[in-house]
Amino acid sequence: MKAIKTITLNPAFDLHYGMEHFEAKKENYVQSVQCDAGGKGINISRALTVCGTENTAYVILGEENGAAFAAQLERDGLQFVSLKTKGRIRENITLHPADDKETRISLDTFSVSVKALEALEALLNVSEGDLIAFAGRLPRGIDRETAIGFLQRLIQKGARLIVDSNSLTPEDLQSIRPWFIKPNEQEIAAFLGRSVDSPDDAANAAAELVTKGVAEQVMISLGGDGAAWSDGTRKLILSVPRLAHPVSTIGAGDSTLAGLLAATARDCEISDALCNAVAYGTAACMTEGTKPPRVEDVERVRKDVTVTEIK
Repeated sequence: MKAIKTITLNPAFDLHYGMEHFEAKKENYVQSVQCDAGGKGINISRALTVCGTENTAYVILGEENGAAFAAQLERDGLQFVSLKTKGRIRENITLHPADDKETRISLDTFSVSVKALEALEALLNVSEGDLIAFAGRLPRGIDRETAIGFLQRLIQKGARLIVDSNSLTPEDLQSIRPWFIKPNEQEIAAFLGRSVDSPDDAANAAAELVTKGVAEQVMISLGGDGAAWSDGTRKLILSVPRLAHPVSTIGAGDSTLAGLLAATARDCEISDALCNAVAYGTAACMTEGTKPPRVEDVERVRKDVTVTEIK
């Protein structure tokens, strides 16, 4: 089985506040609070761990509250390698009103030095064929040029790289050319300057992005409508069962990548890996906050995922 590694340069404590109703500019009352050690790479690792796939999370922690973060990772059974730096890990706040959509407030306060990134790169010890997920926003102190060079070196060492970071532009991705990216509909609109109006349109857009050289494979997530994928030669549409009452969509994209990595590490054929991916993502919507999908939910959803190939 291939090694799976996730990289989180900009971790966060994910705070989830449950309430009956939220109204801006008014006093709002919270009935429940949940706090998880998160960040996109950590979320991917947690979903992999809960569903039984071995992996290692690499994370940079702020010294001020890093011990509390590491304690949560240990509590959740994650295998991780951490590097400490000055500062304080940020907090992301999500408001969950029972009668409306979620509202998220993301702090942008964490800083990482180039020297710390170089130290983390040495710890990664990349081998040929490693599956590496680089996910999340770049922290302060790491500019895009530095991040591009870092990711290029991982590929040169033989890694198959997944990139899921809205800090990087399509032009940046063309310089990196990762193995896999998973933009959503909003990110695709920014990439191509137009919206995608149907699953078929999304599959064609994915093929267009591969042709433009942004990645070897592109999967566009379509929320409750599943996903579309292309490697420039084939175009697939993944349809998922409709959830009557999704609990939380936060972190569902991270779980989708976890499902892809888990299947790819076992050398599954691409259509099976994609089905596993959307099953993880859909099942994640059945749990609170950024909690990972439950194994039984993944298995139940997976049975109802369908794949359609289009020309």
